[in-house]
Amino acid sequence: MLKLVLMMARKHTFLFVIFLLGSSGLIIFSFLGNWDGGVFKELDADDTPIDSMQESYFKTVQYHVLDKGEPLFMLDAYELTLNSTIGKTFFFKPKGFAFTGKGQRVDYSGERGVYDQKKEILTLEKDTSVRLPDTDATSDKMIYEVAEDRIHLIGTVKTKTFYVEEGDWIYLDADEAFFWTEARRSSYLGNVSGEIKRKRVYEDSLSFKSNELYLNMNDLKADLNHDVFMKKQNLTATSRRGEIYLENYNKKLKYFALYDDVKVVEKVMLDGKFINRKAFSEKLEGVPSESKIILTGYPKVYQLNDVIKGNKIVLRENTEVVEVDDANTKFKVE
Repeated sequence: MLKLVLMMARKHTFLFVIFLLGSSGLIIFSFLGNWDGGVFKELDADDTPIDSMQESYFKTVQYHVLDKGEPLFMLDAYELTLNSTIGKTFFFKPKGFAFTGKGQRVDYSGERGVYDQKKEILTLEKDTSVRLPDTDATSDKMIYEVAEDRIHLIGTVKTKTFYVEEGDWIYLDADEAFFWTEARRSSYLGNVSGEIKRKRVYEDSLSFKSNELYLNMNDLKADLNHDVFMKKQNLTATSRRGEIYLENYNKKLKYFALYDDVKVVEKVMLDGKFINRKAFSEKLEGVPSESKIILTGYPKVYQLNDVIKGNKIVLRENTEVVEVDDANTKFKVE
């Protein structure tokens, strides 16, 4: 009997020691340990219970979103997953349209996408396309902020805008672009290149490049900034800043203008052979209706061995004639 009592006492002592060691370990870990959350670390920080996660899956579905009873946007998708917990809807091969606050329709498509119901943001990725009332565009990624009426295109952006009044097409490529559909404004950033093609085939196109371009279809004007380049027929010009006035092509007004460190190279026929005529100035104005380029701001023209200076110099397209306005004297150099 005594032996049995001693064995029980030893057992209790052993368990008590194990308890003390375990408790001490937990206390030490609470001060020094750093638990990363384990399998729960991916959960949202709003402490949403796991059993409240609601997710629905659909295949070949048509999805509608209403705002105060009015249609906000609609899409067809090959696959759709609706997660009511995080308020997001995921799509595969979405294609549909949305409406702006003023009821303008915006068509879009992509390989995959997600709609954030709380933020009212639609994001599409891979081979995305969007069609606005006067513009078609494609890109690698599209972010449509519905409440802000702003579309953000990212990666390999290619657009074409139709200028209805003149029937011209404006083609623009860039690294990224922003569109404000109701305001009829857009901006292009990074490696911007473009071309304006006139409706009449006998009228010259204008090609251009820059790092930034802002297009306002209300004012019918494009502003170019940083490393500006323009090309029209045999004339190329560079500068720091530029403007294009879309409605002035057939008017006796400047159609495009360049500012700051303007450099011009033009190929002209002289004595039966082509030469490169070079010019420098602070400002250039192009007037296609009169086939002339106006240089002001300390202009200089280099033609063969001649250096021509004046207050204002006019270059006529496809001719070696140079018109110089030097203070009170006007003359031509041929």
